[in-house]
Amino acid sequence: MTDTQGTDLLHQAIAALQRGIPGQARAILESLTDQGADTAAIWGVLALACRDQEDMQAALKAAERSLSHEPRNPRALVVKGDAYFVLGDRQASAAFYREALKQLPAQAQMAADMTAEMERARARVETLANDFADHLSRNIGSLIENAQEDTTRMKHTRDLLLGKRRIFYPEPKQIFFSGLPLVEFADPKDFDWIPFVEEAFEDIRSEAQDLLTAQAEFGAYLTADGSRPAYDMHGLKNSEDWGAFYLWNNGEPVGENQARCPRTTALMQNVPLVFSGKRCPNVLFSRLKPGSQIPPHHGMINTRLICHLPLIVPERCGFRVGNDIREWVPGKVWLFDDTIEHEAWNNSNEDRILLIFEVWKPGLSDSEKDFVTRLLQAVDAY
Repeated sequence: MTDTQGTDLLHQAIAALQRGIPGQARAILESLTDQGADTAAIWGVLALACRDQEDMQAALKAAERSLSHEPRNPRALVVKGDAYFVLGDRQASAAFYREALKQLPAQAQMAADMTAEMERARARVETLANDFADHLSRNIGSLIENAQEDTTRMKHTRDLLLGKRRIFYPEPKQIFFSGLPLVEFADPKDFDWIPFVEEAFEDIRSEAQDLLTAQAEFGAYLTADGSRPAYDMHGLKNSEDWGAFYLWNNGEPVGENQARCPRTTALMQNVPLVFSGKRCPNVLFSRLKPGSQIPPHHGMINTRLICHLPLIVPERCGFRVGNDIREWVPGKVWLFDDTIEHEAWNNSNEDRILLIFEVWKPGLSDSEKDFVTRLLQAVDAY
């Protein structure tokens, strides 16, 4: 049999399959394989024919042979998903459906029958995910509901298994200090100075409002001075959409600005700020203008926590760190690790204003804090 004859027979089998005659398609294809034909296309169409005949064991074998030639063939992957679904192996079924969907490039142009296959696979993945969630709820739901202690870690573990959460690791742009706990948002109860900051909320907000009334200059939070390559992942370099009014900037007090905000300055002098040479502390009023967004990004070093005291927060503003999406509550401090991917948005028609400052991450000894400070000084001195 020539290659041309083999191609003609393959086309005949495909036509039979499209007309809803899988038995005829299978007979043609098995005659080809009996004569030694061994291609991804032949085995893939044979897998479809066997599936449509509801011979799932034969469909699995044919799909596997097709994948041995072309491991990322989405049609063969869907057939394996279908076969395992009928055979009762739902975990295997979901795994092959997900792999098939993963192989499709975004905005891919597909034939109508392929589009239908993928939509069915997508719908079945969702059904299987819901079934699995129900199964877990029946088996472990009571353990979470009836627990006397905090169940956050149990819930997160369950949600990771269900694909409702993903793991975000610290990705510092410069220095990673090993061995520190992975925490997206820290618990404010672990910081005894937070109540004093929150008690001063009205005074601090009043000074921020005075700055806005006086049209004080909020310079761009991100600036480029030409001494490094200008990789602008945020699209906000030198943009005042994300503005800053500094009380301390890269370790130095900004005297003129502190004079305009004496109550905030006095309070911050009693907070355990990070002091690390030319890097810290940084204390600032942060303004995000209406309609602005800060795209996902990472901070420089994972030995600190960034603190937000929300002052002026219109509706439709939000913040995400890793999996955790929150809305600012005026007067309530939160702390987060900025080396974990985070982003912010202001979809309102008003400015959003925060007080931002930095404190050491819990778990660092005095010697380690000194080490980090000296390390940063050595880096900056080079």
